[in-house]
Amino acid sequence: MNLLEAMKERHAVRNFTDEPLSREQIETLSHAIAKLNAAHGLDIQLIHDADDALGGCPTHYGRFAGVHNLIALIGADDAMAPEVLDERVGYAGEVLALTAVSLGLDTSWVVLHEADKHEGAWTLGAAQRMPAAIVLGHGARPGRAHRSKPAEELGVIAPGGSVNDYADAPQWFRDGIEAVMLAPSALGKQPVRFTLLDDARTVKAEALDGVQAHICLGIDKLHFELGAGTGNFEWAE
Repeated sequence: MNLLEAMKERHAVRNFTDEPLSREQIETLSHAIAKLNAAHGLDIQLIHDADDALGGCPTHYGRFAGVHNLIALIGADDAMAPEVLDERVGYAGEVLALTAVSLGLDTSWVVLHEADKHEGAWTLGAAQRMPAAIVLGHGARPGRAHRSKPAEELGVIAPGGSVNDYADAPQWFRDGIEAVMLAPSALGKQPVRFTLLDDARTVKAEALDGVQAHICLGIDKLHFELGAGTGNFEWAE
């Protein structure tokens, strides 16, 4: 299963069995984490086979049970723009979530309160922050599909170009938005917008007002790339 296929199979799961991760699953995830840390300047850490991989921290939303494995999405803030870290961990974290699904695992995003006061589950440096994490393992029951914003709200067309409305947008743009519709988001609000600019090739992605909006933006940019194909468009600077 590749990441595009995993994206279509992924549904949030919050209750897990005690079945451990296999050696192959741990090695594959560890290798992916090392690559993403190097590429994005992060300090993502894999916690596995723990009694409580949440480290005793309360969760921002949702009840979780049987969490023995967790990917801690950790990095240092940009002094000028702290939201940059949120977007980076959103993008890199979703790569790992989809990788886990491709390995036959279930996942869910989680935001933890008091992540710096955990019970030794991960290492958090003095200048570091953990905006979110991903719990993973073997689900006690299957996840369910979630509702999404309409495509026309997630993908909009800039006026003045050769494309008049969403229905006339290039197929790759609509494929990208359909992939965004499958993405997880805090409280299901999807506080993002993708605008096809007037050259019909450049896409502007932006976070709107909402909970964990820049984490969602990073997640959704990955989904858009997987759906649209990176050779078909360019991100606006």
